[in-house]
Amino acid sequence: MSIDIETGGEGLRRITLNEPDRRNPIAHHSRAELCAALGEAATDDNVRAVVLTGAGGNFSAGGDIRDQGERSLGAHRERFAVIADMVTRMARFPKPLVASVEGWAAGGGFALALACPTVVASREARFIAGFTKIALMPDMGLLSTLPARIGPARARHLLLSNRIVEAPEALELGIVDALAEPGEAARMAGEMALKEAEGAALPRQFILDWFARDLAAALEYEATLQPMLLDSDDAAEGRAAFAEKRRPVFRGR
Repeated sequence: MSIDIETGGEGLRRITLNEPDRRNPIAHHSRAELCAALGEAATDDNVRAVVLTGAGGNFSAGGDIRDQGERSLGAHRERFAVIADMVTRMARFPKPLVASVEGWAAGGGFALALACPTVVASREARFIAGFTKIALMPDMGLLSTLPARIGPARARHLLLSNRIVEAPEALELGIVDALAEPGEAARMAGEMALKEAEGAALPRQFILDWFARDLAAALEYEATLQPMLLDSDDAAEGRAAFAEKRRPVFRGR
């Protein structure tokens, strides 16, 4: 298992990405485990709210490079179906769901955090898109969730430039909703989630559904195009350059 699940007092469920030696990468099996964990939490009447966090001082370094590569169209479609299920569950989760970000939220880790309706970050957290560094487009709904938070122009710039966003700027831009002292993000996230759980559940659900209305289009778009990019020569070069710690040489094919 690449995630840990625990339920504390007052019905707060904590789901932790737990591969700290690798900064909690999000591989296909991790996404499937997270879908199952979210489904169980959504239907457990003893769970009032959920916090999603990462172990070892980082949220997530993003997609697992070792898990990427050329695959058949059928295999790609199955993997992106799991991604769409996971992201949709998160954006429309029927109970308060808060991301707790310490350290890095990079690539898919950035997207995973923004799939949560609320994001709390440590003052030392850092965010970066990073997808184009390995010749990929953003996925896991980031084409929808990032502009929904900060506007399309700023989102386009961050996605294309791969600029690192430090936590104070992330708060100013609207990427995160609150900042905590280092090591305290999970505690603050839990408090915010339980506070939100005191409100009426039905209007909350319909509000989330409205704000997630454009998410399906982004998920369909990435599921159509990302497989071609994953199988491209440039993506293979990006993975090789990442492993060899060098600058990639992209050729547009």
